[in-house]
Amino acid sequence: MSSLVEWDGTEQVQTSVFPIAGMDSDSRQLLYNDAMDEAPIGITISDPAQPDNPLVYINDGFCELTGYLRDEVLGQNCRFLQGEATRGEPVAQMREAIEAEEPVSVELRNYRKDGSMFWNRVTIIPIRSDSGTVTKYLGYQQDITAQKRYEQDLSVFKRQAEQSEKAIVITDSDGTIQYVNPAFERVNGYTADEAIGRNPRILKSGQHSEEFYAELWETITAGDVWEAELVNKTKYGELYEGKHTIAPVTNLDGDITHFVGIAEDRTEDVLTTQTLGILNRVMRHNLRNALNVIDGHAELLEDEELDSEARQASVEAIRDRAALMRNVAEKTAEIRSIWSQAEDSERWEQLDLESVLQTYQRQYPDAEITCRLADTEAIQVRNAELFKKALEEAVTNAIEHTDRSPPDVTITFHRDPDDDQFRLSVADNGPGISAIERQAIKSGEETPLEHGLGIGLWVMKWVTTTLGGELTITDNEPRGSVVTFYLPTGDSKAK
Repeated sequence: MSSLVEWDGTEQVQTSVFPIAGMDSDSRQLLYNDAMDEAPIGITISDPAQPDNPLVYINDGFCELTGYLRDEVLGQNCRFLQGEATRGEPVAQMREAIEAEEPVSVELRNYRKDGSMFWNRVTIIPIRSDSGTVTKYLGYQQDITAQKRYEQDLSVFKRQAEQSEKAIVITDSDGTIQYVNPAFERVNGYTADEAIGRNPRILKSGQHSEEFYAELWETITAGDVWEAELVNKTKYGELYEGKHTIAPVTNLDGDITHFVGIAEDRTEDVLTTQTLGILNRVMRHNLRNALNVIDGHAELLEDEELDSEARQASVEAIRDRAALMRNVAEKTAEIRSIWSQAEDSERWEQLDLESVLQTYQRQYPDAEITCRLADTEAIQVRNAELFKKALEEAVTNAIEHTDRSPPDVTITFHRDPDDDQFRLSVADNGPGISAIERQAIKSGEETPLEHGLGIGLWVMKWVTTTLGGELTITDNEPRGSVVTFYLPTGDSKAK
């Protein structure tokens, strides 16, 4: 017999050993009865020699479990615990095992004396005499209602998780992944087999500091829920932004056993908000300024005394502003077109990059366009037509907004065979891109964008983000800018 005792300030297990072999039969029987009565589960003994195999013994645990008194059940078959929700299959299993004189264990719904239902794990073991004849059946009844509720809750959770559009991951208390749902696989590119057993650090994008992650871990290990906007990186190197919620799961003792993380990909929402905001600002700012200039020069043209040189200057100013308005209208239409094509951003296509760049060389014969390409054969990108629009914006901006003649543009392609992405840069010798516009593109905030250059930058940004990549803008040496696209390649999916 074992019990908990305190020894030197710590709990220890004290075990008492009784010399059963030296006891007489009456003492042994008394000990067995005491042990069975003290057992934390229901114990029954039935007699198959009597009609209907009635109960001849029940312990205190059985009485506590079912609510029945001994006098109410002794002499009856144990089927009185069955009721409306008791399935026939486990009952038939027990009956067949008893007829075959074999042990059996089943789980079924039973009913207490007060009519309340509980889940019962019933184990029946035949007791044989020295001659091998079954003389009794020993039964164990264990209340597993809490376990069944947990299993049912888990089943409901899994059904909901399997159908959820949000990526869901469950880790143990050490942060080791135990479960991911299909949305997690779809968003992050890792299959369940690839993710389970690893740490969520596989999704780190490099966009957040170590202090950021330290605060996350400190929050959830303290038992609090953590919520924040987070940029993650997929298996294929794609970046995506989402609202993440991580919550600790505790047991009945209050100890943290698991963490549940739910991620909602908000990249498309963020891009949509930025698109609407930028277009609204451009329409208000650029077009309003253009109309003001046109109105002003129109008033000057009404002056009959205006000399021919001033009149011509006003006409040119009106034409310039009209061209700006057309440019804005064209860019707006282009953005609408891009947004409609973005729905196919999951489609992987082969891109003939060399052919595309040769088109630019023919389109701008007065520009010096140098292409440094290597290993571009069979390159795969998401939605090649959409990416070509972003690349076209980069080349067009570099040529049309330069202050040097001839424009000098260098296009460089690089792919590390051990990496899941490629890098394509467009370098020019122009006046450069202002720090304000660079910061706007990097942070996603709106700033004044003039002459269509800023809109073109946003087109590059939107397309790159939609395709799961990253856009950077740096200085060129000795002057100009370098626009670099970092994009996942579909070749990595075949690895």
